[in-house]
Amino acid sequence: MPEDKITLDKEVFKTLASGTRVDILKSLDRRRKTLTELSKQFGMSVSTVKEHLDNLVSVGLIEQKDEGYKWKYYELTGKGKNILHPEDKKIWILLSISALAMIGIGYDLMRNIYRPILVMGGEFAYAPQAAITEGAERGTDLVSGVIPQFPYLHVLGLIIFGIVLGVSLGHIITGRRRVRYRV
Repeated sequence: MPEDKITLDKEVFKTLASGTRVDILKSLDRRRKTLTELSKQFGMSVSTVKEHLDNLVSVGLIEQKDEGYKWKYYELTGKGKNILHPEDKKIWILLSISALAMIGIGYDLMRNIYRPILVMGGEFAYAPQAAITEGAERGTDLVSGVIPQFPYLHVLGLIIFGIVLGVSLGHIITGRRRVRYRV
């Protein structure tokens, strides 16, 4: 992925030194807009806004979308989004790792609970059933020797990764609301 790193060269710094250009980036973060919309929003002439947009396009922070209609829309590129929201990528990575960890821990927990064991008669059965059956047939208490102890580490892992997953999702959801309702 070419957008993994945010590279800021001299030209990008010069472009971002203007407060108006940063404001344009933030405005385009909410939704794509035309030159006229941006001109009205900032109270500037169309030619002035066009000059700012050309600077932003030249350094690759925004792009002009020509979809064959009368109006040309400007929208953020991946590089522009990464500059405005560098934390989003880290949150998504954390979210993915947490989800995979929860799936892995859940699978391992279920596999250990319902692991088939070889009963003395040569037949496979699930651990709790086999222990009860063998114990009843022999008149001994095999249940405590066969059934594993409560999987505290599995449950703790599920709780921890569940919390991380919830916090990550909450951050993403509230971040989108902030962008949507920003004035």
